[in-house]
Parts: sequence; C-alpha cells; structure tokens
Amino acid sequence: METTSNTTNTLQSELFLELNEEHESGDTHNIRSVRSTFKFKCQPNKPCPEELSIDEDGDLVVRRSPLAKGIIIEHVNRTSLNMVGMQVWRSALLMGDFIMENRDIFTNDQIVLELGSGVGLTGIVAAMYCKEIIFTDINNKDILSMIEKNINLNQDLIVSRTTVLPLNFNEPELLSDALCEKLKNIHIIIAADVIYDNYITEQFVNTLKKLMTISPRKTAYIGMEKRYVFSSVDLEVCAPCYEYFSDLLSQNNNWCQVQQLDCNFSQYFQYNKAKELVIFKLTANHSM
Repeated sequence: METTSNTTNTLQSELFLELNEEHESGDTHNIRSVRSTFKFKCQPNKPCPEELSIDEDGDLVVRRSPLAKGIIIEHVNRTSLNMVGMQVWRSALLMGDFIMENRDIFTNDQIVLELGSGVGLTGIVAAMYCKEIIFTDINNKDILSMIEKNINLNQDLIVSRTTVLPLNFNEPELLSDALCEKLKNIHIIIAADVIYDNYITEQFVNTLKKLMTISPRKTAYIGMEKRYVFSSVDLEVCAPCYEYFSDLLSQNNNWCQVQQLDCNFSQYFQYNKAKELVIFKLTANHSM
C-alpha cells in the first residue's frame, strides 16, 4: 500500500501499480475512476464460465486460449483510507483463485454473502458459479452503485442471482429485513481486504460473530494481506493489522473454529501472489 501526500493523504493499491506501471509514472496525484480487466485461466478439467457460440456451419466453437474472458471492474485509482473499498487489492484476486479452485464448495446451489464487497470483484467470481450472491458494503451510494455497475459490466460471466444491500460493520444490529431473510439460507460468507484498520477490524469481527450465530451453521472465508511495518516500540518488524485480527479471533473462539488455510493452490488470475496473502477459515461452533 503506497501513501502519497497531496492536499490530503491518499492510498494506492500495489495491484494497480503492478498492472499500470508504465501509465502511472507521471500521474500519481489525480484521483479518477478507471476500468481494469482481470484475466483468468480456465481450469483444465472444467469449462470456462463463458457463453457458447456456434460458427456459420453450425459447429460449436471451442475456446483454445488458456485465458478466458476477463472480469471488467470499474474502480478508483487512489482514495483516502475511509474509501479504500473503491480500489482493487491483491487478496480479492487470491479469494478469486480460492473460489475457482474450490468449485466443490462454491456450487450452483449455494447462496453466498460477501461482506465489505468494495467494487465487487470477489463476489463476481463467486457469481460465476453459485446460485445467488448477496453483495454488501457501507450505506454509501457511490460504493453500492459501483458494485451494481460492475455486476452489469460482467453479465456475460455471471450465472447467479445478485443482490446488493447495505451493511455497516459499526451497526451490525441494524440488519435490513431483506438481509435477515437471506441469512436463513446462507451457509457461506466471504470477505477480502477488510483488515486494514484496528477499529474497523473490531467492528468487522463483531458483525461476523452476529451473522455466524444465526442458523444455519455458517463458514466464513476471509482473505487478507499481511502488511509489515517496523515497530519502534518492539524494535522489530511486525504485521499489526494481521496480528490484531488474529488476537481478536483467539479471544472470541467460543463462537467459531479458526484455521489459516494453505494458499499453495493454483493461480488463475494474473497478479503477484505474494506469500503475505493469507486466507482464514472460520466455522461457526453453533447457530441460534
């Protein structure tokens, strides 16, 4: 995560810098909406999520390229900290890889809830395979409308029903009637790149606990990146946001089982899959 001072501090995703290195060198301060295409490889033994086509002779056209269509995402090139959800971060693609690798989990009978959807990239990957995806984020018209726009941009890939609903981590008790109804049929929760600020992390864990204690029994998959800094207090390098999240889970382990997954699975998207990218699996101990 790069920080740049202009009139206010802004942040820019390393992923955007990786994908746009040549184009951003002279334009580091202008905040603007951009569109990026995130290409992915098909699994060798499973079909790509794409429309079938017929040639002029009536024969089925088979795509031979190892790259399928890309997911088109409109996002912002840099933001303030409180709007980082309008950028694309690497663990969204890690979660995309995880979903593609685990099609036995993300099946066409599953209704999946995504928390902190941001621009909706990870949820759109799940929407290529599952029955329904519920995208959620803070009740901000810019974020929610951007999710809707990105869903519309990728209709040729999406097979799921899609719903976009507001959900603020600092108000988990204010669940909408629509979301409460959906929760009765949800077994899977996903989130990516929501661990970056300790206050928000605490509210996220509280929200997750509330959601996961609602029947039926739920499993959550949380993707994040360990971001290392030098601690002047401990005089050593540490990953404070990762450690704070881990500590919160260990303090609240009466409601879920926590496992950090092995991320040595196939890579389908094009990005730097760094060793600092991790996925937590949380399985509810019980439901109400």
